[in-house]
Amino acid sequence: MNTPQPTLQHYLAILLRRRWLIISCFFLILAGTVLITLTTAPVYESSTKIMLDEERGIKKEVFEISSFVKQETMLKNQVEILRSRNLTEKVLEALLDSDYRSEILAWIKTKQIPHDKEELLEQLAKRTKISPVRETDIIEIKAQASHPHLAAFMANTIADKYYQQSLSASKGEITEVREFLENQLESVQKELKLSEEALKNYQKLEEVAALSEETKELVKQLATFEGMYKEAQTEYEVYLRRLESLKSQLSESKKHLVDNVASISTPMIASLRQKLTELETLRAGYLAQGFSPEHPKLKEVGQRLTEIKQKLAEEAGRVLSSEYLPEDPLAYSQELVTQILQLEIELESRKARQQILAKIVSEYNAKMNSLPDKSLMLARLERGAKVNENIFLMLKEKYEEAKIQEAGQIGMLRIVDPAYPAPEPIKPKKKLNLLGGAFLGIFLGWGLALLKEKMDTSVKTMEELEQIGHTVLANIPVIRGKNGSRSRKSEETLSQEQQAKQIASSLVTHFEPKSAVSEAYRTFRTNIQFAQLDKPVKTLLVTSPGPSEGKSTTISNLAITLAQQEIKTVLIDADLRKPVLHSVFGLSREKGLTHYLMGKAALEQVVRPTRIENLSLISCGALPPNPAELLGSQKLKELLEKLKTKFEMVLFDSPPAMAVTDAVVLSTLLDGVVLVVSSGQTNRNSLRYGTSALKNVGANLLGVVLNKIKMESLYGSYHYYHYYHYRAYESEKKSEVTA
Repeated sequence: MNTPQPTLQHYLAILLRRRWLIISCFFLILAGTVLITLTTAPVYESSTKIMLDEERGIKKEVFEISSFVKQETMLKNQVEILRSRNLTEKVLEALLDSDYRSEILAWIKTKQIPHDKEELLEQLAKRTKISPVRETDIIEIKAQASHPHLAAFMANTIADKYYQQSLSASKGEITEVREFLENQLESVQKELKLSEEALKNYQKLEEVAALSEETKELVKQLATFEGMYKEAQTEYEVYLRRLESLKSQLSESKKHLVDNVASISTPMIASLRQKLTELETLRAGYLAQGFSPEHPKLKEVGQRLTEIKQKLAEEAGRVLSSEYLPEDPLAYSQELVTQILQLEIELESRKARQQILAKIVSEYNAKMNSLPDKSLMLARLERGAKVNENIFLMLKEKYEEAKIQEAGQIGMLRIVDPAYPAPEPIKPKKKLNLLGGAFLGIFLGWGLALLKEKMDTSVKTMEELEQIGHTVLANIPVIRGKNGSRSRKSEETLSQEQQAKQIASSLVTHFEPKSAVSEAYRTFRTNIQFAQLDKPVKTLLVTSPGPSEGKSTTISNLAITLAQQEIKTVLIDADLRKPVLHSVFGLSREKGLTHYLMGKAALEQVVRPTRIENLSLISCGALPPNPAELLGSQKLKELLEKLKTKFEMVLFDSPPAMAVTDAVVLSTLLDGVVLVVSSGQTNRNSLRYGTSALKNVGANLLGVVLNKIKMESLYGSYHYYHYYHYRAYESEKKSEVTA
């Protein structure tokens, strides 16, 4: 049999059945959420924004190098610098020296410095967040603390220390260059003065006025190349100092990376370096031939040199992020590493240029040495003075540029938006927490309700009984007692006298014949009467799979409805173990069924009328040691035949079918059997076992009565609307009578 798909009414019924579980989960989770929210220490967050601005300050370098670091990469580099241990340590020192020292030390338990410095650094890193703002050159610094002013102070301190470090790094490199040029300038100035005095003294002493035109040209060429050689040598020294400055900055983050960067090499890089040397040689050769810097050939060589340097830079940049390095320097500062590579490319170029120019100068010196002694000495002195003058002018120009650049160096950072104390904490978010707790409580409650429903193997609705092949004769709602309250205690926990009182208060067909429950019992009566049209049921057994399922209440109300229809009915208490019917109807059990079966009383003595017209009762009588044997005796069969002649309907109340065999024995003697099933209580396996036990002996199982139904279990079904409209109809009738 295919299981039907759940409907909306099905889920609404579950909601109504499990509403207290859902409500309990809702308020429990909500209460927990409120407690956690109120006891959680508040967390405040402040943020500051800094912008990378390459246009700030003087950007023209004394000895300019091309950069292949993209703006996006540069932004990532600065983020990594902000996260670096070096900067974090400086920020921590500033925080510990501030008025917030006690709050900072509260991050750790032992409060011992410097023993717990590592833990403090870790806690500081956890409380800060550095991230670039998308599609901008701005970096946002966020800091979290238990006090709004501390959070703002932390964010501003990080930004300030970062700015100071960046400014110091940018000034440090150019300052070294300026100091080197200053020293070189003083030295060359002295040499220029000495060379000029030496030339003047020699001319006066030797009375030599001037050199020949040919010698003058030779001296001019030699001075030019020697000046170019000195310039290349000076540039080499400047680049070397800049390189050492950058390496010192890199070594603060990761010392062992310096050697790795310096030794980067691939076949392509080696080839490009070789081409670089060849082009420098070609350039020097053209100059030696007397070509001017504006000559097309020299221009072509210069362009090719620029292209080679660019390719070399690009290849080096690619290597930075490849497997050629054992560790990725980008994680610390790619900008530093790439500048080091660029400087090494320039150093390679200047070194090759020096070698070529030194060779040319040597050749010109050889030519000069062939001059006569006096001309040779004068030529050398003029050459020295000319070389020193050229070098002095070159150094003077570079020195002035360095001074201007140093003075104008204000860094490429700008604080766009400083941090301010936050008015409200970011944690806990009270409204969001309460809303989330409410939703979580509802969903958890609903989930537990569904889980409990899935694990619940009890029968709850008529549809479930029909799905497993049972005919449902009636759906009996939970019966309220005479005082209007529901009976909640299980019969198993009550004494026999208490059970009898409970059942007596549940005789709704007698006390409230117009109620919807009474109507349900009348439906039960009608279905029994029409269960077998060809052979009407005259003798009926009412039992249940297990105890406390309401069989005695059910058979009592059935008997009353039959009597109300003027059908002479006798109700027999065949529960020879826990009899209650005599107490229900206010009679004794001195003379009852067992007395008659054992021949100790006549039929007239055991059949006693009740206060309800057309209803008689045969009580249990004395409790026998062998109930099953008595119920299966010939004497009981004789009793049945006699009762059939006196009454129109004979009803038997027996023990549960699973507990003992009494019900099974009786079922073989009667016209029909009805099983009473308690909604939400009777287990499917118990029902299956009880049904099998009866069918195995050939009992005529007419159907089942679904008892103790809560109205929410019927929600959406025909019976729900039936009871609803019946009650509405009865209320309307009462109103009309009152009016």
